[in-house]
Parts: sequence; structure tokens; C-alpha cells
Amino acid sequence: MGRTPLDAPERQQEVFAAVLGVLAEVGYARFNMDLVAGRARASKASLYQRWPSKARLITDALKANLPRLSQPDEGTFAEDVRQILLAWGEPMPFDTAGIFLGLLEGSRQDADLAYLREEHVDRAYTEHLRVAVQRGKARGELPERLDAEVLITALISTFVLRSEEEGVIESIVDGLLRPLISTFRAK
Repeated sequence: MGRTPLDAPERQQEVFAAVLGVLAEVGYARFNMDLVAGRARASKASLYQRWPSKARLITDALKANLPRLSQPDEGTFAEDVRQILLAWGEPMPFDTAGIFLGLLEGSRQDADLAYLREEHVDRAYTEHLRVAVQRGKARGELPERLDAEVLITALISTFVLRSEEEGVIESIVDGLLRPLISTFRAK
């Protein structure tokens, strides 16, 4: 009985699960095709044939596992953010914080990974927040001078680094955003 080819969707998902598990466990510097091949029960040669670099393999694994989001419009910035974070927090079989830290480490060492991550992964996570910020500004909830990129980075970083904590979304929305928004409106 032959092996299922790497092009088969179920086989690719097995490989991608191995990739994300290895990245979360060992980081980018120690990540290698041997570790993925062993975990995915694939040959290193077949991995390299399909993905010529670890940056491309990691990026494809991330793209295949991006959460599918619709753009929420809950009427307020805080509630839009709550819905986005809830979608991100859907049960994931991966160590989100470990993957995030591995990507940060790798992006500092590998320009190809930094570029691929920005083009294919970051935009997928940030686009919904950008729309929510623009709506919040249009509603007068957020000041026009607000630096959207800094806010988005703060939201993502806080969510990822605290994703294992109980009630992290409520802490971000009700303990951080709502008080900040009220100070913007009070001015």
C-alpha cells in the first residue's frame, strides 16, 4: 500500500500540524525538516521537493490554519474587537503563543520568513481589526490621531501572549478597551 501524496489535503494537514507543533516546541532557530519529517512520517526529500525552505513550509502551514472570519459589525469598536478575538480563540490544536514567539524569532533571522509572514499571515489577522478601527474612528469612538498599527499590534500581542489565561478576551475588551474609549470620549 503506497503512501498518500503530500498534495492530498488530509496529508497536507498532517504535515502542517507537525510543522506548527515543531515550531511551537523548538522555535525557529532549531526548527528543521528532519523534525517535521519524523513527526509527519514523511521523507525529508519530499518535504524539500514541495517546500524549498523552512520559511515557505511554515508560511503555508500558517495560511492553511488561519481562522476563517467574517467582518463583525456589532455597532461599537469594543464589541467588534470582542467578536474578532472570539473567532481567534476558537479551539486551536496548536500552541498559539509558541508559534507567535517562533515567528517573531524567525522573522528577525530570516528575511524570507519576515516577508512571507507579513504578506500572507499578518494581513489576514490585522485586516478585520483595521476595519474595526476605521469604523470606531468614523463613529467618534476613537480619536482620528490614534495610531491604528500600534493599537492592532498591542491587541494581537496581548491576545497571543495571554491566550492561555481564562477570561483574556474580557480582560482585553472590558478591562482595557472600554476604559480607554471612555477616556477618549471624555476629552
